[in-house]
Amino acid sequence: MTCSHPEPFILHVKVQPNASKSELVGWIDEQTLKIRIQAPAQDGKANKALVSFLAKRIGVSKNQISILRGESSRQKVIAFNRLSASQKQRLPSR
Repeated sequence: MTCSHPEPFILHVKVQPNASKSELVGWIDEQTLKIRIQAPAQDGKANKALVSFLAKRIGVSKNQISILRGESSRQKVIAFNRLSASQKQRLPSR
């Protein structure tokens, strides 16, 4: 018997580090969500803050979130593992 894992939920984000506060700004286009993060873009601080912000906002643990692409870029591709429908609804509507 094989164990089936649901596909991760993929989110494209544009991150603005060094913001006055961490917040969801809104959708830039059909697939990219803009997020402001207070942390500076140095030594991975903004990435860690982004993962923490998304985990708290959506209600998942930080280990369910990974940055697939864009570790050193403002354009990032984020994967959420085991995300429920109600958790997906905590993102702003497009």
